[in-house]
Amino acid sequence: MSSTRPATAGGTVVAAAVVGATALTTAVVVPESMSTNGPVLCPFRLVTGLPCPGCGLTRSWVAIGHGDLHGAFAYNAFGPLSMAFVASMVVLVAAVALTVPRRLSRIESILRHPVVWTVAGLWVAYGIARGIDAVANTGWFPPVS
Repeated sequence: MSSTRPATAGGTVVAAAVVGATALTTAVVVPESMSTNGPVLCPFRLVTGLPCPGCGLTRSWVAIGHGDLHGAFAYNAFGPLSMAFVASMVVLVAAVALTVPRRLSRIESILRHPVVWTVAGLWVAYGIARGIDAVANTGWFPPVS
């Protein structure tokens, strides 16, 4: 009797890839002015006035989607990295789903790799540093507006 875990994990990976592909498409379709002139949606920033590690990611992705790599790094240094990772995962999931669908569950192990956890830790540290910068007004990072 086979376990249902691989099928569920594969389904989760495919669902995540669909969400990622939708986000990538949105970054290209949404006008830059819409991402830079909209309201603040970050709950952490609304409550504290400080940027969270994710503040600026949407604007960063939209900037990349419109060819502005310099602006993307200014909004959030992890924007280009996260977008490249999501794009790579979407391509990988699509390739595996089309060629060897039974191996989709193995893709999930990538997310548990120590490198991914290290980058996630660096992203949180970056967010903390941006928050400290915002409080101390040191000017290390561009302001999150």
